[in-house]
Amino acid sequence: MDAFFFPSNSNGPVDLYGLGDRCLREPASRRLDGEIYCTLHNVKDFNPLVNDRLLLARERGEVLVQHSSDAGLSWIEVPPFTAELKYAESLLPEGLVTFFRDARRVCATALQARALANEPPRLIANFVQWRRG
Repeated sequence: MDAFFFPSNSNGPVDLYGLGDRCLREPASRRLDGEIYCTLHNVKDFNPLVNDRLLLARERGEVLVQHSSDAGLSWIEVPPFTAELKYAESLLPEGLVTFFRDARRVCATALQARALANEPPRLIANFVQWRRG
C-alpha cells in the first residue's frame, strides 16, 4: 500500500482546485475522500500509518483529526464524496447547482467552484463523527 500524507498548513483554494481535478482523473476512493475532507476543513490527518491496520483505515476513509486546539484527536469516517451523489452535492457552494448525476463530476465542480470563489469550508458538524473502539 502507498502512504499518503495530507498537508496541514496548505494553500486551501489551490489545493481544492487540484483535488477537483483529481476527482475527474482518478477513480472514486475513500483515500481521496479523506484528502478532500482534510483540505476542505484545513485539518491534518494525524494517522501515523505505521502498520497495516492504520494503512487500511486510510484506505477506508478514516482520518485521525483534531478540529480545534483544545480538542483531542478523534477518528472521523469521512463522507464518500467521490462515490455518492448526495455527499458530492453537499460540497456545492450555496446557490450553485449542477446537472451532473456522477458523484465524481459533481465533486470536482464543487471543489473547483469553492476554490475559485474562495468559499469558506462547510460546517464540520454537518458530518458524522465517531470514535474508534
